[in-house]
Amino acid sequence: MKYDAFISYRHLERDMYVAKKVHKGLETVRIPRKLQKELGRKKINRVFRDQEELPVVGDLGINIEAALLVSDFLVVICSPETKESKWVMKEIDTFIKIHGRKKILPVLVDGEPEESFPPQLLTDEEGRKVEPLAADVRGATKKEVDKKLKVEILRVAAAIIGVEFDDLRQRQRERQIKRNMSIVLGVAAVSLAFATFSAYNFARINEEYQQKLINESKVLAAKSQDVFETGDTKTAALIAMEGMPKDGERPLVPESLYALSMALGVYDKSTMLANDTLIHTDYAVEKICTTSESDIIAILDANGNVYVWNLNRGKMLYEIQAEINNGIKTEVLDICLTDDASTVCVIYDDAVRGYDNSGEMVYEYQPEQYLLGAAVSEYKNCVVLEYAQNGEDYYPDTIAILNPVDGTEQAIYHSETEAPYSDVVTFDTTGSVIAVGHLVASDVDNYVSVYCPLEESNYRKLPVEKEATISMGFAFTDSYGLMVTSASQDEDINGDVISATVQYFNLVDGAAQWSTKLDYYVTDYIDGSYQIEPFDDGSSETFTLSAISAGRKIYIVDNRTGELLDQVNSDSYISQILTGGENLVLMTLSGNFRTYTYSQGLTNPFYEQTIANEVTRFGFTETRLAVCGDSDSEVRVYYSDDMQRYDKCITIDGHSKDGVCSPDGEYYMIASSPEEDSEEILYTIYDTNSYNEVGTFTTQTTFFTGIQFIDNDTLFVPTVDYKFVFYSVEKQKKDVMEIDVHGAEEVGESISENKKYVAVFSYDFVDVYDLETRELCHHKELSTDIALCSVSSTGDMVYTVDEHGTIRIENLADDTEQTIDLDYEIISFEVSPDDKYMALNCDDNTLRIINIDTEKEETSFDYIADVDGYMSFSDDGKYIYTQSSNNYFRIYDIEDEQMVLVSDAITSKIRRTDYDEATGVLAVTTTRDMYLIDENAVGLLAYIDSGRIFVPEKGLIISGTGSEILIFHYKDAEELLEEAHRRYGDQELGDEQKLLYGIGVE
Repeated sequence: MKYDAFISYRHLERDMYVAKKVHKGLETVRIPRKLQKELGRKKINRVFRDQEELPVVGDLGINIEAALLVSDFLVVICSPETKESKWVMKEIDTFIKIHGRKKILPVLVDGEPEESFPPQLLTDEEGRKVEPLAADVRGATKKEVDKKLKVEILRVAAAIIGVEFDDLRQRQRERQIKRNMSIVLGVAAVSLAFATFSAYNFARINEEYQQKLINESKVLAAKSQDVFETGDTKTAALIAMEGMPKDGERPLVPESLYALSMALGVYDKSTMLANDTLIHTDYAVEKICTTSESDIIAILDANGNVYVWNLNRGKMLYEIQAEINNGIKTEVLDICLTDDASTVCVIYDDAVRGYDNSGEMVYEYQPEQYLLGAAVSEYKNCVVLEYAQNGEDYYPDTIAILNPVDGTEQAIYHSETEAPYSDVVTFDTTGSVIAVGHLVASDVDNYVSVYCPLEESNYRKLPVEKEATISMGFAFTDSYGLMVTSASQDEDINGDVISATVQYFNLVDGAAQWSTKLDYYVTDYIDGSYQIEPFDDGSSETFTLSAISAGRKIYIVDNRTGELLDQVNSDSYISQILTGGENLVLMTLSGNFRTYTYSQGLTNPFYEQTIANEVTRFGFTETRLAVCGDSDSEVRVYYSDDMQRYDKCITIDGHSKDGVCSPDGEYYMIASSPEEDSEEILYTIYDTNSYNEVGTFTTQTTFFTGIQFIDNDTLFVPTVDYKFVFYSVEKQKKDVMEIDVHGAEEVGESISENKKYVAVFSYDFVDVYDLETRELCHHKELSTDIALCSVSSTGDMVYTVDEHGTIRIENLADDTEQTIDLDYEIISFEVSPDDKYMALNCDDNTLRIINIDTEKEETSFDYIADVDGYMSFSDDGKYIYTQSSNNYFRIYDIEDEQMVLVSDAITSKIRRTDYDEATGVLAVTTTRDMYLIDENAVGLLAYIDSGRIFVPEKGLIISGTGSEILIFHYKDAEELLEEAHRRYGDQELGDEQKLLYGIGVE
């Protein structure tokens, strides 16, 4: 449903009064009969005013946004309070984005213009000040306002209809005279009209309801896209599915298909990690806890709130909010998720509590004193609590060992050195051996204390080298060894390379077996970035190596000898590493996820993917990866997705350039070059049914825009060295035809719409070649230089524009000429397939459609583009497709003289458009990607990154960059829903999510 006007106003008594009067007045204005035939309408059909058109429900915003999209004019009721309404401001901004400023009509109800007009109306597109013409209905009383409204409503109506104000005003006077005569006759018709009205009203209610559903689906699709941009693809998919047809009641809109296809990534190349869910927290994320045994995740934020999610279900199980006692917040030191994900252990400064998956507290441990620090085993089976025994010191001298599953205390230890404990703690895989570092103290040797709660006699006090007094991390390498890294306190510990000491201790006797020096790239920006993880070379069942993370490097060290065996270099700080056997996984601060296998070499990763702009923490669940940045208040979740979405992957020689398909869709061609700047072009032709290669040939550099299948078997290639190349797929034969350019240095070419003729032209001549007979059929010497040329589908007419801007239509059959002189310069032009119309890109920023026979302008619209701007008629000549300098893509209905689509989604220069008449799908191929548009419902259907060719007859999409070409088939609504159900089952948005995204909850 389209609206002639949308009335925007603030819900104040005065503004509402005028808005209601304007609404009623506009819908009752009648166009003079003498203008009705010329305009093709009798009245203003529909005017949108939210209080008049909408029920009071939760989706009010959905209908308003959709109504703005389909409204031709925006009427703004202006008063000094108007600018204070964020909704009016948003309606104006939305309308300008869609339709521009020229169709905004202000109505001044109070105050002076400069204080009442919204700021958007006081400047033009370039920001220059303007004084908008407004209808002035200001008055001291309602009577005065009503009197002015009778005149000013006609002024607004005239602008909407596109007629002179005086024509409507005269018509209004004549109508008043006839009104009295019609009253008597009207009474007699009441009974009949009532019955007719009832039927009409029912039909209108149903029509409005269907339109409401359509508008709602469009806005849901837009919301889905907004959520998709955040990386939360699962929620984006569920929102898009809310706008899909259910039980046949809701109409299908293309925007829903587009949003769902993007959220599901059905045209993406398969990746190991794909976007899944975005989890929001109230404050910056402090820690992510995961376990490989389930898809449960626990998250701690900077305020002490804990969130527990089931990622497989995509729902939060519960939230533990920060505790506040007597106005003071209880600090949360750490959290732990047990290995089986059955318990979340929250370590407060005054207690340790365990919670089950329902959020119920299952245990509480009270330490002897307030806690100063805590550490959790990466194996989720042990917790260390640090505190001062006297409860007064600021440095811990006592540790308690807890089991996080049930909260039982396993042991309590007191420091046996004069130095207090540090926060550097590590655990063995069983949780039965614990190593704790000590803080640097004056004149006190630095130690690492090793405890075994089950066998207290096995305590070890391991001395760190005297010159290396800052503990930078340590780890158990096997059952008998501990590796310790430390550095001198005199080193600059941030933003520089320092020399760190690495020591290896034999825990049987406490002796240091070896010591070595390694360079560390130090930053305090990443917590826990200096890790030591067990590693092996793939040849044994025990961990004989260690992977040492050192800022921008990972060192692979032999545990037995200290020998440096290998290293991984990174261009960004390494935020975290994980190991498993001989496999090494790392995440960099810049968001690069990389995996290595030792036996395959560590120079290059065997898999790499950039998944975020910044990553400082990450963790793997059973099927997913969770990541976050340093100060992010959100956790991005990715799932392992190695599903092959494409039908076929083809590897070609060299770098792909472009491609085309045959008219019957049986073949497609990919053009490539051995090197990026090579002058030789390789053409490879494939069968669309078997995907097999059926022919190849080469040429020198070509005009890619001129490559065409001129019939179902023959590929035509014009080259820059003035040759026409014809290749027969069936015969696998290449024929070359030399063309005479008569000594011209600058030559252009233009192929007819039916691909039967090609015009070769320069400034002073035009040659037309028959592509079937491969002969020159017409030669024309020109009396004036031309800049533009096109050839008709009959081959005997050429259309040119000369240096003076005159259009010349040369009839080559009878050597006659038709000229059309215009008052503006023509930048470029296009001729319709039936040779009936010319679309002219004019220098006054207007695109004009002229009738070639009558030489009259049929219609026009605003269009700003240089010679590279895109213009093309649809096959039936009903539409013209355009792309302006700002890359906006528009579809204009020539017959109805209206714009039916405006899209800012297309961001690259358009190469061509292809239409599938059977499905109504229009493929728009640019220099970088492809967009599919539903031409019947007029909306964006799909986006294909690096899309090259659309094969209408087969529904095939061919994309790819470099040497890899992927073939997809177009996914309709049924296939998209099947994929969504395969991935998410019967999951739906929760009530809280529906409220968050403005979706009505029943």
